[in-house]
Amino acid sequence: MKFLFFFIFLLIAQCSGLKTAAQNCPVSGTTFLTTNPSTYYPATDSVINPGAKIIHLGAAGYGNTPISTGELLLLIQMQGAQINSSNTTSYGDGIAGGASGYLTNASLKAGTMEYVVATNTVPLTGGTLNLLSGTVNGYKNQAFGADGQYRFQLVRVGLYYNLTLGATITAPAWNGTAGGVVVLSITNTLNFNGQTISAAGLGFRGGAARQLPGGNGGMNTDIVSTANKNYHASKGEGIAGTPRFVNNQGLIVDNGSANEGYPNGSFAMGAPGNAGGGGTDGNPSANDQNSGGGGGANGGAGGRGGNSWNSNLPVGGAPGSVFAQQTASRLVMGGGGGAGTTNNGTGNLSAGFSTSGAIGGGIVLVTANAIIGTGTIDVSGENAFITVLNDGSGGGGAGGSILLYAGNGTSNITALAKGGTGGANTGTGSPHGPGGGGGGGVIYSSGPLSAASSVAGGAAGTTAFGTTNYNASSGVSGLLATNVTRSQVPNQFLYCSLLPVNFIAVHAAAVNDKAIIDWQVTTASANQRFLVEKSEDGVNFVTIGTVSNAFSFTAPAEAAVMYYRVRALDIAGQTMISPVVQLKQQSRPMVKLSIAPNPATGDIAVLHFVSDRPSASARINIISSNGILLRQQEVRLQMGINNIQCEHLMTLPNGYYIVQVCNDQSVSQVKFLLQH
Repeated sequence: MKFLFFFIFLLIAQCSGLKTAAQNCPVSGTTFLTTNPSTYYPATDSVINPGAKIIHLGAAGYGNTPISTGELLLLIQMQGAQINSSNTTSYGDGIAGGASGYLTNASLKAGTMEYVVATNTVPLTGGTLNLLSGTVNGYKNQAFGADGQYRFQLVRVGLYYNLTLGATITAPAWNGTAGGVVVLSITNTLNFNGQTISAAGLGFRGGAARQLPGGNGGMNTDIVSTANKNYHASKGEGIAGTPRFVNNQGLIVDNGSANEGYPNGSFAMGAPGNAGGGGTDGNPSANDQNSGGGGGANGGAGGRGGNSWNSNLPVGGAPGSVFAQQTASRLVMGGGGGAGTTNNGTGNLSAGFSTSGAIGGGIVLVTANAIIGTGTIDVSGENAFITVLNDGSGGGGAGGSILLYAGNGTSNITALAKGGTGGANTGTGSPHGPGGGGGGGVIYSSGPLSAASSVAGGAAGTTAFGTTNYNASSGVSGLLATNVTRSQVPNQFLYCSLLPVNFIAVHAAAVNDKAIIDWQVTTASANQRFLVEKSEDGVNFVTIGTVSNAFSFTAPAEAAVMYYRVRALDIAGQTMISPVVQLKQQSRPMVKLSIAPNPATGDIAVLHFVSDRPSASARINIISSNGILLRQQEVRLQMGINNIQCEHLMTLPNGYYIVQVCNDQSVSQVKFLLQH
């Protein structure tokens, strides 16, 4: 009986061209991973409202694997917060006294994220992405203007059954539109294999320092000023925007005079969002009373930059502010440190760049059923430069964010989200403002972690040959939570995402007094069921069978003419009905099909059958016992008795074979034994 069922299915597959679309499920087995598998697309839509099912993407910023239908994707708002931009101590959060922070209002979108599933392909050049279901959150993409920059990106997720790390998996550096994130999802087991997943120093960038001679118009109480002035220093990058001048992995990037990056300016001590403030110089006219940059923030606040040289004024960069909305489903990168002021341009990097703020840590998201082996996840902030002599120094980068969710095995993992150390200088014996330390990051885990895990804030920098911090302060420790539950993390589709069913084709064939109905769909899932329905008039249908995990159904032959259709059901209650197909049971061109001799011992065997149609075309198939089509030829049938030779049998090995005779309405087949 099993043999018969196999060849009935085989008959359909070979004669009607049945295909089943691959499911979007991780393939069983183990993948050995040595590089970051993700692709990072910047979004081009200005606004995505909750419930959106279409997103427009720009060309991929990183990665070389385009989006395929059914793939898991991460949608995440990287930047998006408004600030009070007044040149007062209300700068940032609008509360007098601190000169740092952001406004908690309806425009605060930073850190919002969710997983989505693609229902179409998108090339590396970008294009339109269709989603399986509407977005839960709203997202915003906006260049600098009345507010700082808003940016969200879409990351193609690596989805695996079992995964073994074979090298350090590193995030691409955040470039202002994409990057800064590593995301891995494993249905079964993740083997860290002693390796590291890293986004350390790859998050929000530090403010880039420039050697400036000073000029008119500035005050040593400035909270905010523009970057085209010859005094003060750049703020860091964070959730509220990107300054004109940034420290991009040790290189200065000028985003242009039209992209100040923060409203009212990107220089001076005010700290926008979680970014560190730039130093305000104690003597703007000469820019020679150098102060330090503030540290970036995340789970913990950054440290304040050190005082101005000689005048000893507390005008170092303000500390970046804690991102207070942080949860296991809302994460941000570590803020970049602010730059210190510099007029002498000392340090081993030219034009005063050694005084720049450091880069914060990025984001790592890992989900697995179980974790084995030891390993490390590192999203620590970068340390600021320490080669400066008699100039101010930059603030440290803040630790980034980690979400590690697994059924077990987390205790062997060391998670690091430490703040970077503030920049130091020798002062050549006279104190110049050191940098503030970066704040600690955020770690969320579903279980206990290695005791070496840390969210410590970075130490303040030193000056005068390490003898004093000169009012620079250390970053504050961040958040470490090891009891995260499933309901607290973003919903994922770790198994088979249920994609919409579209019928490509439906066939019906008469086979040995049976009606065999088969169908082809664009997508398939183990969660889907198919109801096969029949009708004698093509209008009123009744269900005759239910099929799961298959794409054919066999029914008894009934009326001379019968109509069939297939209804697809999914677990969400959605229904899709196939086109109707007609089957004429009386059309039976091949009857009493036989082959002789059987067993066949020579090079030729003869098929014998009777056709009731004059001059009809047909196809002869010879199929192996394991379902492989070996031979195929087109023939013309004559009305009445037909004898067709099957030749060159000596070239086939001994064993059982199937010979099929197919035309556009029906199929007959016979099994024979080849025995040379």
